[in-house]
This record gives sequence, structure tokens and C-alpha cells, in this order.
Amino acid sequence: MPWWLALLNSVMGVASVIAAAAALLRPELLAPGGTGTDVDRFYPAMYAARAVPLGVVVVCVVWFTPVYPLTQFVLAVAALAQLGDVAIGVARRQPGMAGGAVAAAACHLAGLAALQ
Repeated sequence: MPWWLALLNSVMGVASVIAAAAALLRPELLAPGGTGTDVDRFYPAMYAARAVPLGVVVVCVVWFTPVYPLTQFVLAVAALAQLGDVAIGVARRQPGMAGGAVAAAACHLAGLAALQ
């Protein structure tokens, strides 16, 4: 994978981790209109439980050539997760969520294509 594509995938992985942490700290960022209760924190916590480890793995694995088959798998899973976020963002009419996830999915898919 070209270095600039690995860098772009790393940036998207870091952005995903930051978005998950921000949503965990301020749930209204993920679900506007919440009341700030513990129930409102449930879904951001579930999102962070998936997004943080996956983002960290993406950031690491794109730089390690010896784990090439693992890189393909991780990028495919990350792209699928982002496409799921796109679907949720569109369904909830949250263009920021959908747009960010489209950009991340496109980067992961481009990285995956570069490895083929």
C-alpha cells in the first residue's frame, strides 16, 4: 500500500477513535435531543466499544507489511463498520455522521484495493 494511503487510513482510524471518545463524553454529539441520562450514554458506549479498538487496529496494521493478509481483513471489517455507520446516519438524518463514515469507508476500501 502506498505510504500516503496508509497515512490516510491512519487519519481515518484516529478520527474514528476521537469521534467515539467525544460521543462517550458528550452523548448528544452522537444522538442529538438526548436528555443526558444513563440510558442516553448506552449507545455511545456501545459505539465506542467497537470504534476505539477497531480504529486503533487500523492505525497499526496499515503500517506492518508482514501482516498483509491481516491488513486486508482489518480494512474490510473497518469498511463494513463504516458503511453500517453510513446507513445509521442516513436513517437518522445526520449528514455529519453519514459523511464522515462515507469518507472513512472510501479510504478503507481504497486501501483494500491497493493491496489486491
